[in-house]
Amino acid sequence: MRFAVLLKGTLRGMGREAKCELLATKSVTPGTSRPVYSHCAVIDAPADLPEGDYEVEFGQEVAITRMQDGCWQVARVMPRSYTEAAIFFANEARRAAESSRKSARAPLPKVRASS
Repeated sequence: MRFAVLLKGTLRGMGREAKCELLATKSVTPGTSRPVYSHCAVIDAPADLPEGDYEVEFGQEVAITRMQDGCWQVARVMPRSYTEAAIFFANEARRAAESSRKSARAPLPKVRASS
């Protein structure tokens, strides 16, 4: 069963800690001990927080988020175990390396000289 829930959370980052509210999808599967949260969005946070990277803790979960151009961008809910965390960070490092290699190989746009 899946449904939308309003949660209280704590933002940490950029030298600050602040309370916030999130809207998330909560999934409950029969036979499991914990619900799973996904598609979370920070919907209420102090307006004076500086732009940058944060973590948001809510409902026994932690997600990575970023305040950019006045908007919150929640990346994902973090893994629950050390093994899942190691896999998550290895995959993130691999994606970052691939992205930087692609941008290094990208040809520069051609500029026409005006006459």
